[in-house]
Amino acid sequence: MAKPPVNPLPSKSGSGMSYFKALSLMAREYLKADGITLNFQGYTETIIDYANMQENDIHTAWRLTKELNAWSEYFASISNLIQKFYLDAETDKIEIQATASIKADAVKVANGERLSNKDSHVIQARKKRNCLKAFYDELESKIKFLERGYYHCKATCDWANKPIYNNNQSPQAS
Repeated sequence: MAKPPVNPLPSKSGSGMSYFKALSLMAREYLKADGITLNFQGYTETIIDYANMQENDIHTAWRLTKELNAWSEYFASISNLIQKFYLDAETDKIEIQATASIKADAVKVANGERLSNKDSHVIQARKKRNCLKAFYDELESKIKFLERGYYHCKATCDWANKPIYNNNQSPQAS
């Protein structure tokens, strides 16, 4: 089976980097200013274990159901927090742009708006909003992936345990 690249982006260390890691590093700078730290230690190992899980490895599948579920909950908490900061950044961007527009041309709204697009504060506010939005969307995608992985592992456990009930015994006969 062909697997997608794990670390497709170049990194300073030369080992490569995932798209998720790149976005988290970009967002980290903005979040750090608000006192928020991100910790994804162990996530990559869980995903590698999931990618390498064999269909008959019930012990790994069972362990991964718990890990994937825990990561899903963690990502959901972070996602909600990031969404709040993203929405606040959108509000800040609108305020900064309005102020810059008035400073640029208080009489002609269209001219003031056009000129405000070159204002460095407006550009920075947009970059922050864009980064937080992209990171939020990535977290939402990760949550969906983790939920699908959880159900895949659960189905693997169910499938592996199914022969126990099909050996000419009904569960009620025990």
